[in-house]
Amino acid sequence: MSDPSLTELRLQLEQAQAALRARDDFLAPAAHELRSPLNGLALRLAAIERMAQRAGQPALQQELQRARRGVDRYVSRAVVLLDVSRMNSDGLQVTPARLHTADLVADVVDAYLDEAQFHGASLQGEDLADATGLWDAHMLEQILGNLVSNAIKYGQGTPVRVRATDAGPGRVCFEVSDGGPGIAESDRRRIFERFERVVSTARDRAGFGIGLWLVGRMVAAHGGQIEVIMPPGGGAVFQVRLPLECAAHHNEIEARP
Repeated sequence: MSDPSLTELRLQLEQAQAALRARDDFLAPAAHELRSPLNGLALRLAAIERMAQRAGQPALQQELQRARRGVDRYVSRAVVLLDVSRMNSDGLQVTPARLHTADLVADVVDAYLDEAQFHGASLQGEDLADATGLWDAHMLEQILGNLVSNAIKYGQGTPVRVRATDAGPGRVCFEVSDGGPGIAESDRRRIFERFERVVSTARDRAGFGIGLWLVGRMVAAHGGQIEVIMPPGGGAVFQVRLPLECAAHHNEIEARP
């Protein structure tokens, strides 16, 4: 004779699994529907930007560039939804390409310069590694972009710096630092978990808290490590250490609950 409590527990588990599948089935097409028109808008803005350049209107061209970067960020957020749905189903697949550290640093600074200025912070990049790695371009953009965005948001107007340095034979370290209040030790142990935020005060509760969890998964997919340290002078420093080449051209990590 079966235990009624166990039967009820199994039913609840099946219902929870069905709800998770329904959520992931919704996320992927929703993200696709969001991304498609935004991509079209970004292409249209780029075309108008070229027209402004040919017409000799640098001020208009600059404003169009800013608008296009804003659209690109929203496209990236839609891609995050796709990443989350893939990680909850078939795992996360790395598609490596040859990328230079200087380009990665310059691109993330360019993409978030307006956001930094809006928050009253300076944003600087420095490439001391001068290295080329075999990494997934989209994932590296997401990793660095998330860390820079958090540093701008929680650094309280302090300077934000992005650096690429040599981390030993065959390895590179990407470092994002700010001079804000830092992160409490108790929070540092859990910020890379799903649905946890860097700062959990009521003032900063926007978003789902999946950014650093996703960053950690992407870093792991490359065979790398991520950690946060508190320098003596204050602030927070996130360090991402990556091998110059992934273990395999199609490296997958299995999604964990």
